[in-house]
Amino acid sequence: MAQIIKTLADVLDKTGTSVKIKHTNEIGWTPVLTFYMKSYAELVEMGLGHPVLTANNANSAVYAEIDGKVVGHILYNILDDQIKTAWIILSAVDKDYRKRGIYNLMHTQFEKFIKANGSKKIASHVHINNRARQASCESAGMKKVWYKMEKDI
Repeated sequence: MAQIIKTLADVLDKTGTSVKIKHTNEIGWTPVLTFYMKSYAELVEMGLGHPVLTANNANSAVYAEIDGKVVGHILYNILDDQIKTAWIILSAVDKDYRKRGIYNLMHTQFEKFIKANGSKKIASHVHINNRARQASCESAGMKKVWYKMEKDI
């Protein structure tokens, strides 16, 4: 599949800074890949990483750019189920750009894009201790559906 990057919106964050919200149908060798690796490493350092988080060219991304720099992303995959569930694999905003509404700007465009492409549901695994991610999901209208229980032996 050929890489396609398109701008979904030009919007302003809470500080009045221009943010380009873009979409790519694959993340390999795009600026998103470097940001993904950095944000995943940060999760692992905090003990919030998940072993099934992988970046590959089956994943797509909605991402935010400021002055050509990737400052956030929503990496996702569309399931081949009846309702084309959009699974958020990993979302992040650069620590220097948080509290500016960038996640909500991305999520709004992400939701419009996947809905226009036939998805009827968004889902995401969230680590039980990742309070920031839980809050961002809730602010985007997502709710807790089930808990995974496990035991080390």
